[in-house]
Amino acid sequence: MKIDCKNPVAVAKRMFYLAWKACGGTTGLGFLQDRPEATENEIWSVVTGQITSDYPTPAGEILKPYGDYVFGRMMKFGVEINDNYIIVSDSQPRMDYQSWCVRYSSYQALAEAARKEVES
Repeated sequence: MKIDCKNPVAVAKRMFYLAWKACGGTTGLGFLQDRPEATENEIWSVVTGQITSDYPTPAGEILKPYGDYVFGRMMKFGVEINDNYIIVSDSQPRMDYQSWCVRYSSYQALAEAARKEVES
């Protein structure tokens, strides 16, 4: 699903941070990697492959960030960033994989919340 935005990198970055915060806490042994004080920039560094948090995950990159387990929280989603839009999944997130979906019912809802914060 295509989400138009003025600053797609900033919107994607905020999406991952909002999702991470919405996870509410760690999963399983993730408590060993918990970093409740993690910043938006640290989350972004993990999902773009600049640093590793819990364990080696599928390599994200600046234009295709992906968050699997980030500082102990199960996110399991990625986006694709383009010049003036981002692409998000149109599938329904699952509570057992995307624990952030308790707060944001869909990838689109998450993207719209991030876009509203960044572009308003």
